[in-house]
Amino acid sequence: GAKIHDDRARFDPTVDMKLRAVLLLAAICVAPHVAVSADDACADETCASHLNDLRGVLANAEDVADYVVRLRRELHLQPELMWTEHETSAVVKRELTAMGVSFEEISAPGVVATIGSGSAPVVALRADMDALPVTEESDIPLERRSQIPGKMHACGHDGHTAMLLGAAKVLKSVEPQLRGTVRLVFQPAEEGGAGARRMLEDGLRDMTPPIESSFALHNWPYPETPSGTVGTRSGTIMAGSGSFEITFTGAGGHAAVPHKNVDVVVCGAATVMATQTIVSRLTDPLDSALVSTTIFKAGGEASNVMGDVAVLAGTFRALDKRTFEWLHGRIEHVAKLTGAAHGCDVDVDFFPVTSNGVRREEYPPTVNDVKAAVLASSVAASMFGDDAVVDVSPVMPAEDFSFFAEEWPSAMMWLGAYNVTAGATWPLHSGKYVLDESVLHRGVAMHVAYATEYMSTGFRG
Repeated sequence: GAKIHDDRARFDPTVDMKLRAVLLLAAICVAPHVAVSADDACADETCASHLNDLRGVLANAEDVADYVVRLRRELHLQPELMWTEHETSAVVKRELTAMGVSFEEISAPGVVATIGSGSAPVVALRADMDALPVTEESDIPLERRSQIPGKMHACGHDGHTAMLLGAAKVLKSVEPQLRGTVRLVFQPAEEGGAGARRMLEDGLRDMTPPIESSFALHNWPYPETPSGTVGTRSGTIMAGSGSFEITFTGAGGHAAVPHKNVDVVVCGAATVMATQTIVSRLTDPLDSALVSTTIFKAGGEASNVMGDVAVLAGTFRALDKRTFEWLHGRIEHVAKLTGAAHGCDVDVDFFPVTSNGVRREEYPPTVNDVKAAVLASSVAASMFGDDAVVDVSPVMPAEDFSFFAEEWPSAMMWLGAYNVTAGATWPLHSGKYVLDESVLHRGVAMHVAYATEYMSTGFRG
């Protein structure tokens, strides 16, 4: 990770309270488009004051930077898979209690904290908490790596959780000046368990006063978003995703007499190839989609024995929701016709169960609301400068924040975290992944700024 500077001011809620109060006051001048300079957009005295307020948010976030890094490192040591994030949840509740922030459990181990006036407008800030079944091989000191064999925060959700706790610390320090209510959503089971949807079903959508908008960050360790930048876009930003598991049942036997058997390996291989034509020959070239077979299991240990069963598994994705739904039918159609041609029985399961007994869920595409994306880009430009805000292209990874985006006008933003010096060049879900800790305070600032701007001005600009 990146070096933490020892001379960085530590958080003290009694220091510079006047500044913290001022930065939360409303000013009605949100830059109308990310391409507009924050300085150019603020020609009058009121807007110039507003710009200074948002830059003050960044200073407040820097005050809690060491706190956020310390929490992130604590969480990194003890990663927990989806729906088992009990120790992570305990850390969240411990910190919220120490801050004097009220909270409740929704979809335990999920936690929802509340800061503010208790009245409308209400904005939700979300962080996911779960880790991945990945063995850590990163090039960080051994004592800071995952202490749980076969589990790792390889997607940076430890950083997401720590940033939202940092935002809670800043927001709590100015709670009397908040012009509305902030719900801080610490969500379990993003990595395939649809924890966001469960939280909605279990009461998040019914909280009063109701949530009006939501915002989330995801660290993004790729060259297009180097550390120090943020990126978002209006419309679809991430694909919808689903899983498939196809089981072929034939008739095994001695490999020397294949004509007396029903060969599931040949059938499975033919299906792998046939499914590739779904995208290459049946999908509009301008409509991004993919079907990838990533697992092929068949046979046993003996090379002269043909097995009875073969199992294929993989993922399918699309940026358009209609295309995503259409892929289901095409995958099943191809698998069953190929199976019939080879004399195999076929079963297609779109909700396979993981090795730890959890069903993998489907996620719709993540679609950013236009006004929410403009708001996020505008406050980012005001704090970090116009050059630090990237208009990104949509990508094929998926996020269950998509369920929140279907519920309320929302924005998903990427926190640039590609840093050669910090060793943060490995992709998400890699065992070598490293999170650049020097950017975490920027994530705190984005959470706070989005919430306070929305409560002050809504989507007016």
